[in-house]
Amino acid sequence: MRHLVKFLIFIIYCTVVFFIPNDYTLFIPVLVNIFLIIGCLLFTYMYEKRTKNYNKYNIFSIFSTTFKVMPFIIFTFIINCILDNYINALFIGLKLFVVCNATIIYSFTTTAVKTAKTVELLCSPLRLFKINTEEIFILVCISLSMIPIIKNELIEIRNSCKAKNMNINVKNYKYILSKFFYSLLIRVNEIEGSLIAKGYNF
Repeated sequence: MRHLVKFLIFIIYCTVVFFIPNDYTLFIPVLVNIFLIIGCLLFTYMYEKRTKNYNKYNIFSIFSTTFKVMPFIIFTFIINCILDNYINALFIGLKLFVVCNATIIYSFTTTAVKTAKTVELLCSPLRLFKINTEEIFILVCISLSMIPIIKNELIEIRNSCKAKNMNINVKNYKYILSKFFYSLLIRVNEIEGSLIAKGYNF
């Protein structure tokens, strides 16, 4: 239930940010995000002190991942500058930055299993229609687990292309896509085999 409340607060918070007027009120969610990051930092310190373990939440990763989405935010800012004025474009860009940062903080402080369990709880009313919510839980877990796998596969393909002095462009798309989908199908077969071994039948 705690993770469900956390998820609902996150959704409501991100939604409210976009409805905040384009004025200095927008600095309130900016401060909230800063306090969330400080909270993660304090929790990390307490976690390390108690368990003598590696930091649970890597604050540097939160910042680096946030700045990776900056090209998308800058692109949105430029489009809004063309369609509207630069002041409104600046506020929209700031809203987008706040929401992206909040999403990254949420993803770093919540595991895939907890998120899947939250989705399962949200889908509980579907049991009235004889829908097995446990299957939804498993599917969400698989989906979220596949994201880092796909990312790693793409990195491996990029490194492979560099090693072969091959440029990543339209001419080489056949090699890149075939390698990517082949690796992906192997991963899917591994997951399927694992689920069958554990007694899940879909």
